[in-house]
Amino acid sequence: MEKRKASVTWRSAADLNRATRRGVHVDEAGARLRRGVTVADEMGRSNQRDVETVAGLRQARKVYRLGPVAAERAYLCPFIRADRDDAELDIDVNGHVQRYAWPRERPYWEDAWQRIEIPVAALREGDNDVIFRAVGESRWSLLVENSLLPDRSAVSEDGGQTWRWEAMGDSDRADGEYVTRLWLDQYCETGTLESEPVDLMGLFAAAGVAPAGRPTSMAVAAAVTTPQGTGADLEWRAGSSPTYRPESWTAWRSVTDGSAPLPEEARFAQWRLVLSTASPDVTPALTQIELLVEARLDEESAARVVGGENRELARSSYRFAHVSPDEPRCRALRERWNLDEVVAGAASEWEALVRLRQWVRDQWEDGWNMGPLDYVPPWDAMVILELAGQQLALGMCTHYATVLTQCCAAMGYTARTQIMQCHCIVEVWSNDYGKWVSMDPGGDSNDETKFTYHFERDGIPQSALELNRAWRQGDYADLVVSPTPPPATGDRFDVAKRLPLWQRFMISLRNDELVTLEPGEPEHGKTAYHYDGYLFWADDLTEALPWFSRHTDRVEDLYWSVGQVRIHLQSAGSEAVLVQLETAMPNASQYQVRVDGGEWQEREERFEWALNPGENQLEVRPVNTVGRTGMASRLVVAR
Repeated sequence: MEKRKASVTWRSAADLNRATRRGVHVDEAGARLRRGVTVADEMGRSNQRDVETVAGLRQARKVYRLGPVAAERAYLCPFIRADRDDAELDIDVNGHVQRYAWPRERPYWEDAWQRIEIPVAALREGDNDVIFRAVGESRWSLLVENSLLPDRSAVSEDGGQTWRWEAMGDSDRADGEYVTRLWLDQYCETGTLESEPVDLMGLFAAAGVAPAGRPTSMAVAAAVTTPQGTGADLEWRAGSSPTYRPESWTAWRSVTDGSAPLPEEARFAQWRLVLSTASPDVTPALTQIELLVEARLDEESAARVVGGENRELARSSYRFAHVSPDEPRCRALRERWNLDEVVAGAASEWEALVRLRQWVRDQWEDGWNMGPLDYVPPWDAMVILELAGQQLALGMCTHYATVLTQCCAAMGYTARTQIMQCHCIVEVWSNDYGKWVSMDPGGDSNDETKFTYHFERDGIPQSALELNRAWRQGDYADLVVSPTPPPATGDRFDVAKRLPLWQRFMISLRNDELVTLEPGEPEHGKTAYHYDGYLFWADDLTEALPWFSRHTDRVEDLYWSVGQVRIHLQSAGSEAVLVQLETAMPNASQYQVRVDGGEWQEREERFEWALNPGENQLEVRPVNTVGRTGMASRLVVAR
């Protein structure tokens, strides 16, 4: 038995990008608070009929409660439309009045959203009054979200002499907040970096197998500068499982000078750094974090990893609400629409997904017609399919994507709805390709062809981010549409014409609308998107939209692992190793293990693996509650 020390450092952008983050920007210089703050009192959970009319003596008032203001620029971003091309609007910000003309040319993402630059000097800490007044005979429609708090929107019917904070909107039926947001070019007040779980005994591993023993103490040190008015709070937690579980991990604890003792069973640990500023023109800055651990080593491992594939799990900074395929309405969707028959006989998971995609498109005739109900169905596949079969209501790309996402989820596959330029599609996780893939189930409005497709490069289906980069960088000469479009589609699916749809994209962070429609937009896609719960991709080539608060340039936030397993090994004597497993599979119910090419057998997430002399092979795959298997991880260990 001996005591030894080891360490691991996060310094480069690649290192720090392994950590999840909110409100923090990372580059090669390190990490600092993100710049750009969207101030909103609502989430945009409104339909196109939830509006306030601003015309004549009827005015709208919005109060923004701000902390310190030190912005270089400020944009007022109301979701508002005018009734005529020459309409004008007076905007009064704390007594500073400026006139705004309805723009005749409006890009897709800025159709109803207005980006109105206002002088920063007109803003102040505390309450800020913004009043909208129509000019002349123009009429403006301002979106309203119904809510009781924070009660910072009001309407006047007498030209601003008196105001009321309820009975707003058309027919005076609304009580809530106007959908208008304020963007400030200043640093976020707080931001958080949280490391991936670290296998502390793995830091002492020789050839992939940790020695027997346990970590006894740990220290975390951050190289961070904190200008006056800023702060950086460093914390850690530890536990016995490879990913955090409240029953087997400690709570977060503040880092103190020197080493802290670890609980007896702890083998894995994380750090968390909370950056803050009271002055939004300055930020703390991190250059590196180092974790140091001391361990008691009882025995070096006689085994070593000599081959296999055991990839790290990519983790998103955002939680995704996965529906369980065991939910009653998921089972009803699967049974009522005979989805098992749709995929029956498929030679692979990928073929099953492609079959589901085409089946979804085949459910519509004249889908883009509003139908006799003049109705936009919500994101509920059961409702959408019933109405589609009777041609009673609108069925557009949004509904095709919604149905495919929920059909995949009901069948135990992982999918999410993805919104992009003028379009809505789906990204599915493919175990066959080990990646997320962008699928378009509703890009063809021609009911004679009903063509559905994806893009491929060198035979590999592409994700939305890969397509975004291909378009932005002009690198798409070898992209192909798969399958080959039928001649009747003409040139509508020419790569150069279709690919621009991927110039901007965002994802919904849930696929459980069969359980509840909240939160979200009641009529997704019928008008410009306004719900502030989507996650957008934004980087040097794709500008963040100021009226939405969730943007990321961290690839893992959008492309986290799904059907994978990570295997951790530790010596358990001269003839065995202790195996600990973790998975990112949604609704996982068990692990299946295969030793030396034998039969797959169910095993617990922690077990001992007896080794024979020579090479030994271990394969592990996750299984979800409806029996779908994920990708197999494999290790070859020599003894």
